Amino acid sequence: MTDLLQFEPIKKFIDINGKGIQQYFGKADAAIVSLRPDGLFYGEALCEWLKQKGKKNVVFCSMEDDGSDLDEKLVRQRKVLIVNNDVVTGKSYKRSTEAIRLKKKELGVKDIKFAAYYDRIGYADFSVGKYSAETIWHFKDIDAVDVKIIQSLTENGRAVLADIGKKLNLSSVTIKNRLEHLLEEGVVKVEAGLSVEQFYTMSAVVYVEADEQTVQKLIEKFEGMQEVFLLVRVTGAYNLLVGVLGYAWKSIEELVEKEIRSEAGVRQISLTAGETPISPKRIMPKF
Repeated sequence: MTDLLQFEPIKKFIDINGKGIQQYFGKADAAIVSLRPDGLFYGEALCEWLKQKGKKNVVFCSMEDDGSDLDEKLVRQRKVLIVNNDVVTGKSYKRSTEAIRLKKKELGVKDIKFAAYYDRIGYADFSVGKYSAETIWHFKDIDAVDVKIIQSLTENGRAVLADIGKKLNLSSVTIKNRLEHLLEEGVVKVEAGLSVEQFYTMSAVVYVEADEQTVQKLIEKFEGMQEVFLLVRVTGAYNLLVGVLGYAWKSIEELVEKEIRSEAGVRQISLTAGETPISPKRIMPKF
């Protein structure tokens, strides 16, 4: 569990919201209820953090956003904090809070609040921030104008700086100076990419459970493979996520068998296949 507290999104979530959540619970018995599946990591980590801070009367449980599978005895006579990864449409917020509110009197629930990492529409009581440029870009390093320049070049890497300047009401010299600064600081790179849809017809996401030595070996192997467009260490039942491109199901199946399942340290694999990814649209060529 302690490992969860080392993940940057979780650390950021607790750094920003931890004090407010402590104040909300106060001395009352507390229950953290995570919505499955995305809220589990945040809820478990938050519960562990509160215990480390000396709050012993806090329990953790989970449920579906309609309230099903909730262990009701764990929320009796407690203040409840529902936790999810983000609020997108507000559906999960409304369904989950209403599900507990309907049983509030029966269970003696003292209060109900909602926490999420990203709150895109302003429903959550605790969040890192709305899903916006302010939360995903580090404006101490770049500003909104820099972001617009990057967006223009992403849409058309051959865009004329003077044309970008006209769109932003800035001179081409200003655009040039800003771009050179971004390049020097390593914030952006100028590079060409291959169009995914020109070379591949489908993709797959492979979840891998393996020992640490094997995970590291797979990472080193896949970093040099053009077919791998996503590579992430994850927590839970699996510890590595691999996004794979293929020109047919057979090519993906062969890659999984040859490059993953053949490794002695691999204990479990789960695979989901689909169309070419919505994002990214371009990948770097590798040889």
